Amino acid sequence: MGRDRFSMKAGDAEIFMKYGIDLLGFKEKWSGRQRKFLLDAFKKELIPQIGSHIAQIGVKEIRHEGWRKYLKQFPEMKVLLTARDPRDIYISLHYRVKSGKGKWTGEYSAERVVEDLKREFGYQKEMFGKADCLKVRYEDLCKNPSVIDNVRRFICSKAPSIGMIGAFNAKNPNRIEEFEVHGNSITQKRINRWRWEMDKALVAEAQKVFSLMCEYNEFWGYLE
Repeated sequence: MGRDRFSMKAGDAEIFMKYGIDLLGFKEKWSGRQRKFLLDAFKKELIPQIGSHIAQIGVKEIRHEGWRKYLKQFPEMKVLLTARDPRDIYISLHYRVKSGKGKWTGEYSAERVVEDLKREFGYQKEMFGKADCLKVRYEDLCKNPSVIDNVRRFICSKAPSIGMIGAFNAKNPNRIEEFEVHGNSITQKRINRWRWEMDKALVAEAQKVFSLMCEYNEFWGYLE
């Protein structure tokens, strides 16, 4: 929604309609020329409807250029900034592109991935300076159960447990391989993927990405 887009996963509309919330109608109403008001409509129209059924609402954005729109609408929002070792990002994305399941377009190279990561990292730094943020590394989340507790305290969550894990991947044909790896658990199976990758040329490319991401590595503590 930070980029004026509203999308739904399969089955979402049916689930929400059970509670009298018309997601399809909302999407249609705030499309076309009205898209620029989408986030405002989300706050004033959709959240009050959802809020009568759900205690806490969060938004996941992979692309961050619209983060200031969120801050304008929700000045007290709490932001979970997340990161992953650039080498593992490169290798993971390589296989998604190779399988035809990723959304990457054009040439896939270390230089283009670095350009993309640096752009998003720039937005992260801006958020870290302007919003109430908690930094969470993928590796720490997978290895240390206390990280979940830190997240819950930070967002003032009253949820008694972590909730569902893996449900989205299980239902998404493009993510079924990931579900087969992790199932309904948080695992360590994809940590330091670059260390055991058999394609040495691919590892070399991943190391190139890492060497070009010095500021990112320092900010996030990837110093090896």
